[in-house]
Amino acid sequence: MEGSTTLNKRLRQAEIRLRRLRLLAQRYKQAYIIQGALLQLSELASTISDMREFYPAIHKMVSELLHAENFYVVFYNSATEQYLPQYFSDEKDQQIIAQVPSSAFSTGLTGYVARSGKALMCDSQQFEQLVLNGHIQAQGSPCAHWLGIPLCRGGQVIGVMAIQSYNAEHLYTEADLALFSNIGGHTITALDRVKSRELLEDTVRQRTQQLQSINQSLQKEIKERTSAEQLQVALYRISELTASSSDMNSFYRAVHQVLSGLMHADNCYIALLNNEKTKLTFPFYIDQYSPPARERPLSRGFTEYVIRCADVKLINADTAEKLVADGEICRGVNGLASAMRYSTSWLGAPLMLDKQVIGVIALQSYEKSYCYSEAELNILRFVSQHIAVAIHRKQTTEQQKRHQEELERKVFESTRELRQTNLFLRLQVEERKKAEQKLFYEANHDALTGLANRQMFLQQLKQQFALSKRQSQLKTALLFIDLDRFKLINDTLGHHIGDAFLVEVSKRLQTIVREHDLVARLGGDEFVVLLTSLVDEVDAEEVAERIIEMIRQPFLLHGQQVHSGGSVGIAYFSHEHSKAEALLRDADAAMYQAKSMGRNRFVIFNETMREQMLQALSTEQVMMQALEQQQFTAVYEPVLCGQARNLMGYELHAQWQHPQLGTQYNFCQHAAQVGILPQIEQLLLQQACRQLMLSEASAGLLTVRLSVQHLQQHDLYDALKRQLAGVAELHRLCLAFSEADLLQSGNAATVQHNLQQLKQQGVRLALHNFAADMAPLSLLLQQQFDFVKLDAAFCRQLVRSEQKRQLLQMLQSLALSYKFRLLADGVDNADLLNLLLAEGCCFMQGKYVAELLSAQELSTTPSVVFQHLA
Repeated sequence: MEGSTTLNKRLRQAEIRLRRLRLLAQRYKQAYIIQGALLQLSELASTISDMREFYPAIHKMVSELLHAENFYVVFYNSATEQYLPQYFSDEKDQQIIAQVPSSAFSTGLTGYVARSGKALMCDSQQFEQLVLNGHIQAQGSPCAHWLGIPLCRGGQVIGVMAIQSYNAEHLYTEADLALFSNIGGHTITALDRVKSRELLEDTVRQRTQQLQSINQSLQKEIKERTSAEQLQVALYRISELTASSSDMNSFYRAVHQVLSGLMHADNCYIALLNNEKTKLTFPFYIDQYSPPARERPLSRGFTEYVIRCADVKLINADTAEKLVADGEICRGVNGLASAMRYSTSWLGAPLMLDKQVIGVIALQSYEKSYCYSEAELNILRFVSQHIAVAIHRKQTTEQQKRHQEELERKVFESTRELRQTNLFLRLQVEERKKAEQKLFYEANHDALTGLANRQMFLQQLKQQFALSKRQSQLKTALLFIDLDRFKLINDTLGHHIGDAFLVEVSKRLQTIVREHDLVARLGGDEFVVLLTSLVDEVDAEEVAERIIEMIRQPFLLHGQQVHSGGSVGIAYFSHEHSKAEALLRDADAAMYQAKSMGRNRFVIFNETMREQMLQALSTEQVMMQALEQQQFTAVYEPVLCGQARNLMGYELHAQWQHPQLGTQYNFCQHAAQVGILPQIEQLLLQQACRQLMLSEASAGLLTVRLSVQHLQQHDLYDALKRQLAGVAELHRLCLAFSEADLLQSGNAATVQHNLQQLKQQGVRLALHNFAADMAPLSLLLQQQFDFVKLDAAFCRQLVRSEQKRQLLQMLQSLALSYKFRLLADGVDNADLLNLLLAEGCCFMQGKYVAELLSAQELSTTPSVVFQHLA
């Protein structure tokens, strides 16, 4: 029994706790709903700026939380006791609400809540009780349940918000009242925010409209001022035209341009009355569809109408028809009525001077979309006055000009003979002066370059020599310049290229020296520079370096790129020089020393140079005599295939059999300086060709070294072809050209072409002294050469240089790919021979190779070169 009592007690406590939890959960749910409604209300207040959108949004929000198909909001003014409905949505009374006076709300439930200031939840019985007690009057359709709350601001009722239900199944509860009251309490705040935003936007909108109105006024004022400024500028321009225009035609064209800047003026003309006022002339006429108007007598046209009225006229299509009907005008006065196109808008203004019409300026448009306006009429009225004055001034100026010209013509005719006599005498004097100046210039200047010639240079040199004698502190230097390869340029590219080359060199020289220094051309490719007032003798050396660098730069002459160089000799003035010519002689000697040392350099004169020059001159004379007496003969050096110890052929070297000095070998450099090396090579080639014709076919290949001049100069190349024409077995002849000569050749295209022709004739070609300097692979890849002869110095370095051996291996690979044979020179020992054989290079020559076989064995050993070449 006691246990049962305890169980009941616990059950009651659990029920009490359950009811409490349900109540608490319901309150939490209610609070959550209220919080969501308030957040939604706050969001509406933040996003909506129009009251017409705010109330429907509130209605929608309340409908989502309560049964609120019927919803309305009424504002109440306690001071005037007036009710103003703001929003009304009702399923039964929606149609009649517009006919109900606002005072009807005061006697209903709305007025009851507004007077009491309390929320009211009323069903049908309470409603009848309130009617019986006289607190309200029955209005509208009876509802099943009504719920209304006061809207308060600062403790004062400013309105009522209510919902009602016509369905007895949908009745409101205290929870609905609490939720609706919370919504209503915050609705005023949201309402104030929306109204404030709406008011602010209205204020901004009004202010924007005011600003737009002010802006339009300002724009109109700016446009008027701009038009006034344009008009003023146009008037200034018209006023200036009277002085700036060269003649009346240019004046009228300029006036038309001014008008075009003010209005539509594609079709414009100016008509002027003659002095008798019986005819019209048209000095200016431009029209899209009509030819220029000719002079005609006065008639009944638009122009004459303006003249008669003496006022600006704007004539559109309707106005023109009325004027034609009234007989004021007659269209087609030019006699072209059948072909003319009538204007759709015509604007004309009289040109008046001293209240008299002197002409008309008119504008017309043929486009139906464009018609002139009153504004343009006023502009033309104002501008036409200034145009008339400008025309009168210009005509007066033109008339004065004609009178002045007529006066000048008369004066000129009256003094013509005297002027002709004076002019003849003046011309004779000027011609004599020009002739004297020309003769002096030609006598003292080079005809090609315009530089001082030898005569003027010697005069200036003597003057400077005398001045330096008197003033020993003055330092003077003479630079003697000789251009390298000038003869080759002249012979291969033509004299016009040579002349252009000399002119360009003279220009470059003048840019290097100072203004008071003298540049002269002595003749040919020899130039001199006289440097005066030097601070230090080193200055002359710096000038010489700049000259050499300048000449070394390529020249582009008539589309041809030309390379050259220069040798410069420097001689400084000293008191030991007895005369000016001695200074020139010393600079010349220094220049020749520079050429002998390899060119593209400068040398300063010293006493030993004169002795060397005299000795070189003696050597030149001896070598020229040796060439005439054919003292140069061929020496045959064997070329072997080292692997099989077989003879490949011979290479021919020149030796000089001098009667007194004996056999000489190292003379090629002197021969090149003298200029007879190509002749010696021709002599050597002649002996080789003779040997080929006398020897058997198995005797081997004969190799002759030639300078590249044989490929560059037409006369030497023609002589080479004539020599080869008499040889039957050209495949036994090999012509060798050095790497250095081919790289330094100025006309590479000519050299390449001539090599191809020799190759086509059957002559073997060899590249001599390869890898002596740069080892250019581009020469190998041209596929012109049958043999590539490695330089002797390069071959001697193979034994101790891994890099050289790697280059040899690469060349071997190229030889297999491009079908040429490597030939090693300078094989003077067995180690080098064995190394070459190990690397696969079997063709070789040198001191050690020549000693392998005796002369008798060589003479009886057949050549294997053709087997290898096959």
